[in-house]
Amino acid sequence: MELEKLSLVDRAAQQLRGMIIGAALPPGLRLTEQDLSDKMQVARGTIRAALSAMTAENLVVRRPYSGWAVQTVDEAILRENYQVRGALEELSVRLLAERLDDDERMKLVASYERLAAAEAAGGAEERLQADLGFHADIVRASGNRLLLHQYNSICGLTEWLYRWSEKNWPRRINLLEWHKPIFEAILARDGDAAARAMRIHTQRSLHDDMQDLRNNLSGQHEQ
Repeated sequence: MELEKLSLVDRAAQQLRGMIIGAALPPGLRLTEQDLSDKMQVARGTIRAALSAMTAENLVVRRPYSGWAVQTVDEAILRENYQVRGALEELSVRLLAERLDDDERMKLVASYERLAAAEAAGGAEERLQADLGFHADIVRASGNRLLLHQYNSICGLTEWLYRWSEKNWPRRINLLEWHKPIFEAILARDGDAAARAMRIHTQRSLHDDMQDLRNNLSGQHEQ
């Protein structure tokens, strides 16, 4: 969809999403319609509708008596995102393994090679895009449009959490080591093994993010 064809609310939501994901609006920040209206040069009603859209994406919360705020990173939001993503991605790898043909195989290899290049280069943005891209490529290649639609609905929250993790613990994982079992199982057209590898990947990621979050909070309390 071209930007020119988006409604004013859609464009405001897109801009607001980018500000949250890019940490221009940090986690927990209180948001006011008037401040955002002044900053983005659109009416408060447009801002209100954009904030509601961000609430539906779990990037913004609306609290009684205190108004809008950027979502905070806590154990609940981490767990829920990984649970939903994990379920969708497990189904995706299983479907892709079953329907893998030469064209999809080439695309998967190219996606994995981007992981290798990003790991070698070491740049934070390149790593993040390659990691997100590998998972998204698998979902797209699953051939299930409803599954893709559901996955896209949490992509903003997923990227926001990825960026939060990478900012706090850069290069914590080796991209090839973490994704190789998934990659090899799909190439072997073994849906059960692919789903199992994705489940382990998801559980490891959640465990590490939870542990690092708890350590971070513990360190803040000791200061």
